[in-house]
Amino acid sequence: MTGMETLVQELKKYRYICYYPSSGTDLTDIDFFGSGRKLWEERRDGSPAAASSEDTPDLFLHTDINFYQEFASGADLLPNECGMQGACEVISFRELPALEAPNEIYDNFVHSGKCFEYRLRVWGLEREKTLIWCLCENEALVSKVLLPHGINVPFIWSRNWSGGKTYGTWLANVLGRLGTRKLYADWLCVPGNRGEPRNRLVEENYPDLMTPSSAKLVRNNDIHWIDEGANGWSKNTMSYSTTADGA
Repeated sequence: MTGMETLVQELKKYRYICYYPSSGTDLTDIDFFGSGRKLWEERRDGSPAAASSEDTPDLFLHTDINFYQEFASGADLLPNECGMQGACEVISFRELPALEAPNEIYDNFVHSGKCFEYRLRVWGLEREKTLIWCLCENEALVSKVLLPHGINVPFIWSRNWSGGKTYGTWLANVLGRLGTRKLYADWLCVPGNRGEPRNRLVEENYPDLMTPSSAKLVRNNDIHWIDEGANGWSKNTMSYSTTADGA
């Protein structure tokens, strides 16, 4: 079985996936949902997790083209250095079969395509959280894995994705096809804001990601999932619900 087939098989085990493109080593999505969707200032006090809703993510899927050593560290991962405000323990770790030369925009390095699965116990919860990290282009995962295999991603978490070659605004184009219900994002993921940058390399290499959106974003002002700026991340980042066109 190829790495692609294995990854698809693993992803289809889960119903409520939260995808975090260009995550680096950041685990704030796991911290947020693991805490029961507590706001940042509430998570900082270290109190027990709030009650979780039934549609809490059962898989966190992260991609980045770098950070191989950090991702492959296994039990040596230090969650407190990755944005976790509550307790987090690595329960198990395994390496999945690698995706073969997944990148179309960036070079394919020796570590490109490697995938790692972590089982984590967060915020003292009995039920473990599963995290799969894939070292590949965000575009490659969406175009080659998620869309063609009909894998729904109800939640997307994206913080100031302004890479050296591409920008996260194209995510809005695929929310409908991914079945995304809630996007936690800053302005860079909302087309039309602040002079949306052109994604020419995405247009050239992943034209399927640049088709017109089949969903509209509806801004929710009731939640700010980050209260501080860091590494250029904007303050007061909002969540967005999606609705089908014409709804």
